[in-house]
Amino acid sequence: DSQTYWHTMYSVTVANYPHWVDFDCGAVKNIKGFTFLPRQDSRNGLIKDYKILVSMDGKSWGDPIMTGTFENNQKERRVLFAKSVKARYLRFLAVSAFGGQDFATGAEFNILAESY
Repeated sequence: DSQTYWHTMYSVTVANYPHWVDFDCGAVKNIKGFTFLPRQDSRNGLIKDYKILVSMDGKSWGDPIMTGTFENNQKERRVLFAKSVKARYLRFLAVSAFGGQDFATGAEFNILAESY
C-alpha cells in the first residue's frame, strides 16, 4: 500500500542518522537489487544517501555492497547491483535526508532476487 509508510522516531525522542531496516528473504537468495518508493503524502524524511549491506545470518554484516544517492523526488527508485549477491538478509541503511531532517521515511521496499 503506497499510502502507508515507515517513519523513524520523531516526537519526544528524535533518533539521529543512520537509520536502517533489515529484511529477511526467508531463504538464501541471489539478490540483484531493490525498488524503493518514498513516502507519497509528504517530503518529510525523504532519504538522500543510502548504503546496502547483506548477511547470511542477520547478525554479521560486512562492508556495504553498495552506496548511493537518490534523486530529490518521490518517484519509485529501481536500483540494480553490478552483480547479484548471495544472502538471506538485506539491510537498507539510510545515511541522510534531503532537507537535513534527523528522521527517515519510506512507503514501499521490494528486494529483487532469485531463489538460490
